[in-house]
Amino acid sequence: MEKRVATALVAVAMGATALATAPAYADPVAPSPTPTSDSTPSDNARKPYTPDPRIVSVDVDPNVVVVNRGRSAQVTARVTTKDVKSVDIDLWGPRGRSDHGGDHWFGKRKGGPNDGPKFDHASRSWRFDWSDRTGTYKVHVEAIGLDGKKYTADRTFTVKRNEWHAPRPSGPKATRIAGFDATPEPVRKGRSLTLKGTLQTAKCWGDWYYDDWNDFSGRRGGDRYCSDSRNYWNDWRWLGSQDVKIYFQPSGSRRWQYIDTIETDGDGDFAAKVRAWRSGTWAVRFDGNRRLKGSEATDYVKVWRH
Repeated sequence: MEKRVATALVAVAMGATALATAPAYADPVAPSPTPTSDSTPSDNARKPYTPDPRIVSVDVDPNVVVVNRGRSAQVTARVTTKDVKSVDIDLWGPRGRSDHGGDHWFGKRKGGPNDGPKFDHASRSWRFDWSDRTGTYKVHVEAIGLDGKKYTADRTFTVKRNEWHAPRPSGPKATRIAGFDATPEPVRKGRSLTLKGTLQTAKCWGDWYYDDWNDFSGRRGGDRYCSDSRNYWNDWRWLGSQDVKIYFQPSGSRRWQYIDTIETDGDGDFAAKVRAWRSGTWAVRFDGNRRLKGSEATDYVKVWRH
C-alpha cells in the first residue's frame, strides 16, 4: 500500500514539472517586410499637377446680327478656359478699333503644385442698334495662365441692317376725325350742343414721310422720322381748309338727317353749335377726294325733356 502511494506522488510530481517547463503559445503575428534597395518613401506621396493653361473655346451667338430699324439686337460671347488666373474679353469693330468698350476679368487665381485642372466660364454681351456700324466684328480674348504666360483667341461675327423699305404709297391717303365730342351731355331739350373735333391725314405710310399731298420724300431724321409700326399708317398731321358735314340720327330711327357743313381751320380743327331737340347720335363726316380717303366720327347725346 505504501509503495502504491509513493508511486502516485512521483507521478504527480513529474506531471507538475512537465507543465512548468512546457513552452507558452500566443496569436501569430505577420512578419514585417524587409526593405529593399528598389523602394523609397516618395512612392506613396501625391505627384504634383502640371498646369495646362489654354483657352478651350470662344463661342459667339448669333454669328450674324441683324438689326431692324428702330430696334436693337444682342450678341453674346461665351469663353471657356483652363488653368488661367485672369481673362479679358474685348470687342473690336470693322476698322480695328476697340468698340463698345469695357473688359471682363475673372479675377486672380492661385494654384498650388498639387491642384487639379481649373476650368472657368465667362460671358459678355453687346447690343447693336440702327446707328451702329455694319460689317465684321471680332471678339478678342486674352488670358494669363497659371504659368504666367499670355494666351489669345479670336472669333468673328457680322452685323447687318434689315434694309427693308416700305413700298412707295399710291392712291388716296387715310384720314381720321380725332377727338370728336358733342357737349354738354346729357342736355336739356332745346339747349345748344357744341360739336368739335380735328380732321387729320396720315403723315407716315410705312416709313415714307408725307410732305404735301402726294409728295412722299422717304427722308428720315428730325420731324421727318416715321417709326416702324405694325399699323400701316402710323402718324398723323392736321388737314386744314376741308369741308366737314354734320348729320343727326334720332333714337329709334335708321335715317340720317343732314344738318350743316363746316370747314376746318389751319390746324384741322372744327367746331359748330346745334340745337338738341331729341336724343340721338350726332355724326361728322369728311367725304374725301381723289387724294384723300373719307372718314367719320359719332357721339350719342341724351336729351332731357324736363
